[in-house]
Amino acid sequence: MPPVAFAVGATRAPAGHRFNLPAARNLGSDGVRSAAERIPVLLFFDRSDCPYCERALREFLVPMANNAEWSARAVYRQVEIDGVEPLIDFAGSRTTHREFAGRHNIRLTPTIYVVDGHGNPLGQPLVGLMTVDFYGAYLEEAINAATTRLRGSSESKS
Repeated sequence: MPPVAFAVGATRAPAGHRFNLPAARNLGSDGVRSAAERIPVLLFFDRSDCPYCERALREFLVPMANNAEWSARAVYRQVEIDGVEPLIDFAGSRTTHREFAGRHNIRLTPTIYVVDGHGNPLGQPLVGLMTVDFYGAYLEEAINAATTRLRGSSESKS
């Protein structure tokens, strides 16, 4: 698959505007979709005052999630580690964004976990805004590797 051209160097958002992925609300439902479509769930953990999170969202994740080819390859969800928004986890339990992030020991932001429909990691997390020149490639590789693992594991069970 050819690499996606991300909006590196995109203009800043207007004052007070924040770029966001869809908020995690019902990961159990997202997990059902993940399993049915055999695509991973990308969990983007951020903090409201994190400039690196804002840049990762603005220049990489939001353009990727809005690209038809890539939006069909993963379920994109955002979890605010300092947020008290209600959330249903992959097991169907009620929690909050903060509690869910705490259960996963998320302390540094941005952190990306690519998981299966049950919330099991499909690779190593991407922690921090690593070398910006390669961040898009890291995201692509994480989704591609997770998809291969998902499809390979489900094909071997057939």
